Amino acid sequence: MEKSRAFPEYNCGFGFEEGSNSYSFNGPSGKENGFSASSDPELKRKRRVAAYNVFTTEGKIKSSVRNSFKWIKNKFTDVRYGI
Repeated sequence: MEKSRAFPEYNCGFGFEEGSNSYSFNGPSGKENGFSASSDPELKRKRRVAAYNVFTTEGKIKSSVRNSFKWIKNKFTDVRYGI
């Protein structure tokens, strides 16, 4: 078996070369997919509503866990003191 060799078609650089397609950490830029995500108000609204739904679900889960611990604590207290 031969040792692995670096293949020239694979670029391992960091995108500093002139004319390279560097990776954008802020998502796709421009109109690569046929629309601009930053100027579409309907897409912004959908993302905002999705974020609200995540916060709501997170609050419900925290409340459920908190109430479960209170229930367990009360059950152990009832058993310990014979109530």
